Amino acid sequence: MITAAQNPTVFSTGLQLPTKIITAGQSHLLVAETGFANNNGRVSLIDRTTGARRTLIDGLPSSFNAVEQTRSGASGIRLRGLKLYLTFGQGDSVVPGGRGRIVPNPGPVTPLNNSVLELTLPADYEALSSNFSLSPGDQSTLAKAMPVILQNTEGKTLNIRLVANLPDYRVENRPGLPQGNVRPANVFGIEETGGNLYAVDASFNQLYKVNPSTGEYSTFTTFAPVPNPLPFGPPFSEAVPDSVRLYGDQLLVTQLTGFPFAEEVSSIKGVSLLDGSQTTLISELTSTMDVLPVPVSGLYRAFYVLEFSANMLGPSVPGSLKLFVNDESVVLLSNLISPTSMARDGDSGDLFITEIFPGRIIRVPGLFSPV
Repeated sequence: MITAAQNPTVFSTGLQLPTKIITAGQSHLLVAETGFANNNGRVSLIDRTTGARRTLIDGLPSSFNAVEQTRSGASGIRLRGLKLYLTFGQGDSVVPGGRGRIVPNPGPVTPLNNSVLELTLPADYEALSSNFSLSPGDQSTLAKAMPVILQNTEGKTLNIRLVANLPDYRVENRPGLPQGNVRPANVFGIEETGGNLYAVDASFNQLYKVNPSTGEYSTFTTFAPVPNPLPFGPPFSEAVPDSVRLYGDQLLVTQLTGFPFAEEVSSIKGVSLLDGSQTTLISELTSTMDVLPVPVSGLYRAFYVLEFSANMLGPSVPGSLKLFVNDESVVLLSNLISPTSMARDGDSGDLFITEIFPGRIIRVPGLFSPV
């Protein structure tokens, strides 16, 4: 039996457009934040007991996306040992080109849009009392495939290197528009397994496979558009994959789906690590942002699922947290404000959920045990 969540609380505030969250070390969370100003993104360390926030690194790529009229920056985060992998989204890699066109930006504020960086953390990163800062000059150095070594006021070092600078756009001319229109990329999540990285692109509707040693990358699988059941909008909606998680011998990829954001067409795909083939794991969702497998025993299969909004076309309609156990599901929370990502404390079972626009983390006490 599963029941609704009790007593969720605001756990931490003051975050700057948080996009993704993970557990880290013995007692912390790591949060990737877009930031409010150009090249002022950051990664924060959050104490899992107190909610206290410290900056691990700032000065990360961030810029204003004039096409979407939003800020764009850090979009994915994964930690393996002391290797921290970060992805960065579309940023200002493209701009409006008039008459409905999108064209490449000749002067982006960062050369690291749609890139993957590897940060080698100090062994005692949880105990640091001062942060690291990346400068625009450091970003230029990284874009040239040259490593950067940062030092904080304690004399600790942070090694950073570019793993891959993925394509920012591809030509996509459209009927009725002048030539030169492009489709922008938007790398929006990352996972690591078997010595490879897997990064989802929410605009190209695909999953990259990246060799972290050589930087070589390829398209591992693509995600097909889904039929639009509404009487308006295009006949199909794009898949818009926006997060990726390891689950046994497959990857879980959430599909937000694009305009007109019809209800019950969003889903979660299982992607085989063997050959990239896909199955639908959970369907009839509305605006899926993240999925988190729950470790259980026996014949149970359980997942937390985060949805951005119950109605993407409505004004500020709240999102939700759901729990799926085998064929049963329940809405645990229905009042989340623009939720983007979640992490689970393996000891307490507590969930931590980022809300991008309020800039905060919601804590949901550990609540689930299959019976």
